[in-house]
Amino acid sequence: MTAPENGRTKQALSKAILHTANHLFTEHGVESVSMHQIAKSVGIGQGTLYRRYSNKGELCMDMMKENFEVFIKEIDDILKTGTQLSVQVRLSIVMRKIIAFIDHKSEWLGVLHTYKKMEDDKSDFFQSPPYVFLHHTISELFKEAIEKEQIKSVDPAYAAHSLISIHSPHTFNHLKYAMGYTCEEIQDRFCLTFIDPLFR
Repeated sequence: MTAPENGRTKQALSKAILHTANHLFTEHGVESVSMHQIAKSVGIGQGTLYRRYSNKGELCMDMMKENFEVFIKEIDDILKTGTQLSVQVRLSIVMRKIIAFIDHKSEWLGVLHTYKKMEDDKSDFFQSPPYVFLHHTISELFKEAIEKEQIKSVDPAYAAHSLISIHSPHTFNHLKYAMGYTCEEIQDRFCLTFIDPLFR
């Protein structure tokens, strides 16, 4: 395979870009790092970087793909090994995991949300694999709770969408940095407000 730049294959160059961007984002914050800075740190021209990623949002999306896959596997494993747990407990665990994920990746998710809003011709978050997986997972938990008569009557699809939508990265950041709640407090209050009352 022909090396595209500086003796590196396309695959090696892509890994170098993502590794460098991850390091710079972690050290300086996503908003503070420019595409020029990433290209310079990798040792490539800006044109080479822009041929792969037209903006920082696309770069963040590629970086998030692996994170989403790991996150989804964690949720799947929890539900498969926790079938003996009540639906209420399983639903609370899933939502706590979602909130913790937002906490760890809130800045990246904020950048993704910003670029998605600017690109009207591209699909939005509600058509993405993570949303589709979470919506299906939470809907099925609601259906199970209804069948077992453990919950008040709800529309599973609507309820699942609502739970996922409540905590955008911007909402989470406001609760954490403006209002002073910790991630654990946000998780606790979410379950107390939106999950527990349905099962009483």
